[in-house]
Amino acid sequence: MSNPQETWNRLRAGADGLHAPNDTDMDRPVAAVLRCADAKMAGAGVFGQPAGSLVDLSSWGLTVDTSVLAGVDFAVETAEVPLIVVLGHDDCAAIRAAVKAWNHAELPDGAMRAAVEGVLMSLVGRGASVESHAHVAAAHAVETGLSLLKRSPALTHRVDNGTCGIVCATYDGAVLRVHATMGDVRDASTALVECV
Repeated sequence: MSNPQETWNRLRAGADGLHAPNDTDMDRPVAAVLRCADAKMAGAGVFGQPAGSLVDLSSWGLTVDTSVLAGVDFAVETAEVPLIVVLGHDDCAAIRAAVKAWNHAELPDGAMRAAVEGVLMSLVGRGASVESHAHVAAAHAVETGLSLLKRSPALTHRVDNGTCGIVCATYDGAVLRVHATMGDVRDASTALVECV
């Protein structure tokens, strides 16, 4: 099993197109990626990884519900992945709906409302601006990472003992941007303060 930093270096290199991993001896996933359900590309494609090398979790608007938490717990307890990546994207329908709700006080009905409310709470929690969808997506990715850390005792334990880390990032179809890291993982391009 790799450590969080080695795993992030591998995923980052794959996202940058620097190498194709050799996984002929891979017997378990190397990381877990929580991505938005309406993202155009799965985590393996973003990070240049072979099929089956990632625990691929998705929910609309990065909503952290029981299913997502169960997937995270599986990833850290059973698959023993050393890294969780929260991957938002700039062209997100939930982000657009949240910006519309913020600007015009128009919330969608049904289950989508809870996801949009989650994005709005991320805006408040981060003190983020709604000047661009990219800013909102970044704030929501960071708040989602913090939410996973607060709501999954298994993840919290592994981050505390240094065996797992969290990277909060966004992807616009061409560029991967890291907004925060938690635990024993760093990224040279991290724009926001690292959370430990």
